[in-house]
Amino acid sequence: MTAKIGGVLLVAMLAAGCAFAYVNEDCDWRDRSEAREIAREAREHAREIARQARDQAREQAREARELSRASRDVQREAARTARESAREASHELRDAIRESVRAEREALREMRRELRRDWGPVY
Repeated sequence: MTAKIGGVLLVAMLAAGCAFAYVNEDCDWRDRSEAREIAREAREHAREIARQARDQAREQAREARELSRASRDVQREAARTARESAREASHELRDAIRESVRAEREALREMRRELRRDWGPVY
């Protein structure tokens, strides 16, 4: 019987201690939950800042790519224009040379005709 009374007394003391701890440390649990809430909000804020930084970095990278692409397009257009100008100048020079050769041939033919007319079948 003393074992039963001792066990009941032990359980009663344990229950009283738990109740006292619950009432006494309730503030500590509230403080912990507030600290958890503050930490959660801080994590959310840090995530938001990191997301904004990533978005800004992506935007800057996209703008840099567009600028680079535009620069390459301008360079390609300049090179194409230079090639076309060189090609056109080459064609004009070739046409001028052909025309001068044609004129020389025509002058030579005209001279031969005159020589044939003046000297007969010798030329």
